[in-house]
Amino acid sequence: MRRQWTALLLTVTLALTLCAIPALAQTEQEAPPAQAAEQDPAPAEPEGSGEEGEPPAKAGDVPAEEEAELPRSEARPIVVQPDGTAASSTMDDELVFTGEDDFRYLAFEDLRDRVLEGSLTAKMLEESIASIDAMDYTQMYLDLSTQLTGLEAAQQMYAQIPVATPMEGAMQGYVISNLASSFGAITSTMSDLTTGKLQRDSAAAKRQLKNAQDQMVVGAESLYFAILELEQTKDVLQRNLAAVNRSLEEMELRYKLGQISALTLEQVKNGKATLQSNLSTLEMNLRRCKLQMQSMVGASLNGSLVLGPLPELSQGLIDSMTYEQDLAEARSHSYDLFAARKKLDEASDTFDDANDANARNTYSYRTSRHTYEAAKYEYQMSEQNFEMNFRNAFDSVKDYQQVLNSARTSLAFQESSYASMELKYRQGTISQNALLDAQDDLNEAKDAVATARRNLFTAFRTYYWAVNYGVMNNGQTGT
Repeated sequence: MRRQWTALLLTVTLALTLCAIPALAQTEQEAPPAQAAEQDPAPAEPEGSGEEGEPPAKAGDVPAEEEAELPRSEARPIVVQPDGTAASSTMDDELVFTGEDDFRYLAFEDLRDRVLEGSLTAKMLEESIASIDAMDYTQMYLDLSTQLTGLEAAQQMYAQIPVATPMEGAMQGYVISNLASSFGAITSTMSDLTTGKLQRDSAAAKRQLKNAQDQMVVGAESLYFAILELEQTKDVLQRNLAAVNRSLEEMELRYKLGQISALTLEQVKNGKATLQSNLSTLEMNLRRCKLQMQSMVGASLNGSLVLGPLPELSQGLIDSMTYEQDLAEARSHSYDLFAARKKLDEASDTFDDANDANARNTYSYRTSRHTYEAAKYEYQMSEQNFEMNFRNAFDSVKDYQQVLNSARTSLAFQESSYASMELKYRQGTISQNALLDAQDDLNEAKDAVATARRNLFTAFRTYYWAVNYGVMNNGQTGT
């Protein structure tokens, strides 16, 4: 029992660490799905699923394939379960439904839409993207041309004004210098427009904003997984507390009979107090994580939230993963590789300009050459790290799959063992406490299967985000 408590405390500590990380995600664009995600495990993705563990379809529900093509205003509404499901809330809060943003049930398949539609950060990013899309480069060029004409006229006018004193001459020179500086800046901007540099910079900024949206959703998923893990840990702590209470009752009786010392009895009581303290701390952190989740989806901040179960992954979906093809797809979507490549191209252009000037011994040439070499190594390092992280994500899915298979085998054994113990209890050959201990072993095996399922799903989501959006988040996998 002491070993179980020690392992459990480590699990609690790790789970609380996951929730302690701020919502990095408070910072998705639709991308063509790779072969590995053509049968997305959760209705959250437009590819659809059809695996086990999904909520039953209701009349009027929009299929996942069609829902992905609908505008956000026509997407499936927030699922609210005000009766049975809400009553099972971890914190057991009383909550009166007051509107669409005041909901207590959050399904994983709705998480992405809830984040993009409800988070204030997501709305800010969306407006920034819209502002880039609204840019009219033709009109911008015409406006700049008009400004340039005005500056030329102003320069000529000030140059013709006679000066009577050195002070007036200095002021005139200052104004003309400022006009010339503005003239040069506008000329440079117009040059960027004609060469397409400004348009490329705007496209890069838009891609960066969309990557921030993706990172936000990934962070929300990580928090979702952490909350589920904390809830499972809470159930384990409650079962262990019940087992300690049984043991304490037995120890008190044995103490009265003189079979154990007072010190032994106090050790059991101390173990119970430790469990109760850990349970209280876990509940507080669980509530804090749920508040953070509610903030990320734009819901009322009451800390009372019920998360839906994770969808089941089909074997066919895992078997469809192909490393080389999916790696190429992931590379094409990666913003990190795009940014590193853009930096390398800019350094290369600067170096070419310095080289064309035939000034290889100048300071400008030497610095631009070293800047280019550094950018080249940085890009190579980015490629290397991305491929290594992608390989880890690919291998993790396969590894967690075999862990799940092993956990299921152990569960089958524990089910058979419990059935045997139950028969012995009915025959009167074992005590009720022995049967309850066997039930605890069975529950531990079920928890191991649940943990392995969650880790497999989490690992696949890491792989999914890498393939379809180029987002690598290795910390997302379970423990």
